[in-house]
Amino acid sequence: MGLKRKRYLYLASLLIGLSFVMGCAGHDHQHGDEPLPPPVYADPETAQAMNEGNRLFKERRWWRDAGEQYQIAIQAFPTMPEAHYNLGLALKKLGLHKEARVHFTRALELEPHNPVYRNAPSFRRYEEVTSEPKPESDSHGHSH
Repeated sequence: MGLKRKRYLYLASLLIGLSFVMGCAGHDHQHGDEPLPPPVYADPETAQAMNEGNRLFKERRWWRDAGEQYQIAIQAFPTMPEAHYNLGLALKKLGLHKEARVHFTRALELEPHNPVYRNAPSFRRYEEVTSEPKPESDSHGHSH
């Protein structure tokens, strides 16, 4: 390989690496108001419904129509947590918090260790409190 080609490859990889690092540093990966893409295992029709729902959600802010697309994906693949999560987001945007909670919870049931479902702010608003209640304390801060 020639010296010119090696320099080009080095610069290209350096630029790609820098753009990746800068892209990660410049974004909050905890934002829970962005719909998730379809998983790689989704069949073409289900992936198309998810992608169309995401387009309607992000570009048009047509949350009802986006929700309909996510429902199509759920009908085709009921155990796809991404579709449940995205439907939860759309329902939340429509102010249907009780219905949104059902789908956020279902996404977490399907993938209990997924940090997106566990940590997204929009999900935490609907998550059940599972910890033990704290003991009451008196005016001096002592537990009883």
